[in-house]
Amino acid sequence: MDKLTDRLQLMADQIEKGETMADIGTDHGFLPLYLRDNGISPKVIMCDISEPSLAKAKAAAGEYQFGNELDFRVGDGLDTVDCGEVNVIVIAGMGGLLIRDILSRNMKKTCSFDKFILQPRNNSGLLRYWLANNCFDITSNLLVREGKFICEIIVAIPTKSSEKANNPPVEDLRDPGSARWDFPMDMYETNPVLAREYAISKLETEKKIRNGILKSCNINDLDIITVEKRIAYFEKIVF
Repeated sequence: MDKLTDRLQLMADQIEKGETMADIGTDHGFLPLYLRDNGISPKVIMCDISEPSLAKAKAAAGEYQFGNELDFRVGDGLDTVDCGEVNVIVIAGMGGLLIRDILSRNMKKTCSFDKFILQPRNNSGLLRYWLANNCFDITSNLLVREGKFICEIIVAIPTKSSEKANNPPVEDLRDPGSARWDFPMDMYETNPVLAREYAISKLETEKKIRNGILKSCNINDLDIITVEKRIAYFEKIVF
């Protein structure tokens, strides 16, 4: 595997040489194959929910699927790996709530791994909220373009402590609706051009939500307050 898409390459860049990894929901297995072929990860595990799903990764691996060169596993979420078996867990291309559910299913096992590279397709804010309130440090929030989409990548590590993680400050750790969960400011610091474009799209979405609320027959004052706060947050970034 010589070249990855920009999205997969940015995820690969978060894995250090010598770190082992498991790719949950591996699809074609391009990321773990790249890490193995380029001598970055000495051990890669490709996991998917069913044998037909995993067949795509086996096809991409070609002749290397035979013998002991690669590890293919069928199963649901982290059920496919043992506690602490690898350094890094990658979960990409799933909804944020599904990723949250996979991680929360067995917290003892989840916290046995060193690092998580997560690429939620949606509900990234709720995923960050859950991570921050369940003893994870969110070390990076990255953006990358893939076709017409802007994708988010979250790098998080378990604190292995009962204390709350030292995450970037938010308005209220008890408020999952805070816009800071959806758009942490380090996104802007790492890629200001793409971040501004992303913030503009977020602002437009919030304005549409506000218009929908105002057209409703039963206007909820709390909903208006929440969306106005979110609009103000994104306007500060954009303007």
